[in-house]
Amino acid sequence: MAAPLKRVCRQVSQSVPRWTPTPTPRTSTICSAQWPQQSRAIQTSSRCLAQQEIVENDLDNSLEALDENLPSEAELSSTAHAELDQHRELREMMRLAAWEMPFLSQHAKPYTRPEKKGTSPLRWRYTTYFSETHPASRKVVVEFNVHDLKLGKGETQKLRKLAGSRYNPQSQIVKMSCESFETIAQNKRCLADTVNKLIIEAKDLETDSFEDVPLDTRHHKFKKPMQFPEEWRMTEERRQELEAKRRQALLEEGKKVEQAQIVSGAEAIEADRQLKLKQIEEPIMEEARRPLPAGKQGKKQMGQKGR
Repeated sequence: MAAPLKRVCRQVSQSVPRWTPTPTPRTSTICSAQWPQQSRAIQTSSRCLAQQEIVENDLDNSLEALDENLPSEAELSSTAHAELDQHRELREMMRLAAWEMPFLSQHAKPYTRPEKKGTSPLRWRYTTYFSETHPASRKVVVEFNVHDLKLGKGETQKLRKLAGSRYNPQSQIVKMSCESFETIAQNKRCLADTVNKLIIEAKDLETDSFEDVPLDTRHHKFKKPMQFPEEWRMTEERRQELEAKRRQALLEEGKKVEQAQIVSGAEAIEADRQLKLKQIEEPIMEEARRPLPAGKQGKKQMGQKGR
């Protein structure tokens, strides 16, 4: 529906002549000797005003005729309304791209390096789904290294034990997440409070230092780094040794071929096929060699009619 509407608007704009305003004469002190020029200018301006009124009237008539020819909104189907909405949205986006986006350069800021690891030990991670709402977008994840908190030896050990399964003993990182609340800010605040309580509890060694509790690392599977075997490394001596083994194997195979010790696969298959053919042909040949009885009885057995 948007395409026919655009076509009608283009036809109307092309059919109506464009009015170009004429510059109005500058006012100046007119002497009695310049009266003919003044009257001529007045006639020209009045003629231009008359032409402008005619053009405006023609434009009004064309727009009224266009409004009469356009269908009413009640006559449009739901599909036509959807196309019109899509056309409006596209025009709005083009309008923003033409007039609003060039002003984004005014908000440009110079690049500043991020803060050092010691000043911000907490690393936050968010999940954003563009142009749609998703229940997982409210989830917030925080992780930090236990050594970046600058705690004592006993405090760090107690912090590891309090973190439990959220502590990775291989990378020394504690990782926690929260999605209990509706907004990202609430979940982030909950994680920040949890980390603060964890640090306060780890610093309290007088109440309970957890020295009698061993550090449980059963939740983590340690991955042993694989090392390349030294005997597999390709050196010049190893290359010569492999080449000598290949030559020895080729010599042994050549001797077996000369001595006919190697069984040919094609010959074995052909011999087996001939054996099976003989087994099939023997009963047929034996039946063919058997003598037939003479007389009419023999002809009947052969399926022939007697005279």
